[in-house]
Amino acid sequence: MPRYIVLVKHAQPILDATVAPSHWQLSPEGEDQATRLAQRLAEFMPLSLACSRELKARRTAEIAAGELGVSVRVIEGLEEFDRPALPLMPPAEHEQLNARIFDDLSSAAIGDESGAHALARFRAGVITALDGVPITDNLVIVSHGTVISLLVAAHNHIDPMTLWKRLTCPSFVVLTLPDFGLVRSVWHAGR
Repeated sequence: MPRYIVLVKHAQPILDATVAPSHWQLSPEGEDQATRLAQRLAEFMPLSLACSRELKARRTAEIAAGELGVSVRVIEGLEEFDRPALPLMPPAEHEQLNARIFDDLSSAAIGDESGAHALARFRAGVITALDGVPITDNLVIVSHGTVISLLVAAHNHIDPMTLWKRLTCPSFVVLTLPDFGLVRSVWHAGR
């Protein structure tokens, strides 16, 4: 089993209210962030890299993989909490929507997916990503803030909303295996 699992929130996307966030592309700033992110991830070499199928996470992973000289696997289940296209909103309003996800995991607060379902789906995706990773490698997964926060909070004494607010584009958390214990967090990893 790998020494660490590193859960990375993708780099900065282009915010577009006309499409669901799952279809957002990286911004030019995000492309630069992903290049700098690779420098931060180099400390975890050797590593295996996986990502969600969402464009912003996939592109972040592809850029980092190119910089690190590794391949990237797209894994089903590592996607963000299911969200429809919504108007762009001020940060406080966005926080209120996410607070509803974290406050009641059994109900669908936004879209069709409950927090409990998103957590189970994401955990299963992480386990799938772990399958086949050489024992000498760390596993780096590029994914999304809400599902990362749900998983970390489920295995550690941390408030998911507090973590979610701290996870900037890009940032990451380092977890031990097999218990998903939080070792450290790196905010603003693309600077």
